[in-house]
Amino acid sequence: MNRILSWLKRLFPSREGNDSIFTKMIQMLAVTRENELSCDEVYALLDQFVEAISRGEIISEKMAPVGQHIKVCPDCREEYETLLAMIEAA
Repeated sequence: MNRILSWLKRLFPSREGNDSIFTKMIQMLAVTRENELSCDEVYALLDQFVEAISRGEIISEKMAPVGQHIKVCPDCREEYETLLAMIEAA
């Protein structure tokens, strides 16, 4: 990771905030998978995923990519947390 960060710094001369942007980008690349779901695909499955989580079910292989996407996508994670809070409040 440090080697890639150094390479990016040389490629894109230092500007305020570049280091944190590059670090976040590298961290996101490090957790990517070959067959990831898009945000649209996650939104289509999110209600089922949240219901399974709220019931304490073990997440199936089909739903595992939803959980992985939520870990790396702030928008989908926010939606997940909102839905989960709504279900838990009910």
